[in-house]
Amino acid sequence: MFGIFKDAEKSIDTYEQVHTILKSLLTYELRELPTRYEFWYRVAIRQEECRSLQSEHRAKISMTSAVGRFHQKQYEAMTKKLAKLERLADIYKLFCLEEERANLNHRLSFHQEDIAALYDHIQHKELYTYCDSVQLQFWEAIRDDILQAIADLD
Repeated sequence: MFGIFKDAEKSIDTYEQVHTILKSLLTYELRELPTRYEFWYRVAIRQEECRSLQSEHRAKISMTSAVGRFHQKQYEAMTKKLAKLERLADIYKLFCLEEERANLNHRLSFHQEDIAALYDHIQHKELYTYCDSVQLQFWEAIRDDILQAIADLD
């Protein structure tokens, strides 16, 4: 008799899915930093590390040598990485505000299927991350797809 009144399985909305994806991505980006620091402090440390590397490479750019061209490529790569990390952090801050939930769910409704597929991949990430190089590729693909899905939130 009491089986009739079982609670239905809680459905996770798009807001919660994106929140989980962003948290997982940022946690992966911060994996080498000590967990004793607060999350946002670790994000700031990672951003500062990227800025520092970016300026080091920029100072050593020279088109007359192979090493100088190496620094040019690394500078460009650090610039892209820093921009993506800052974008992820900014969007994650937005997803930490519960009062924005209804608005964000509405705005993300056009990307609901894509986000659900990414969320499913995150839930089963152990199937796709069997070595370090594959893990890096997996998280880069997730990052690029989620950034594309949430590109119009500004």
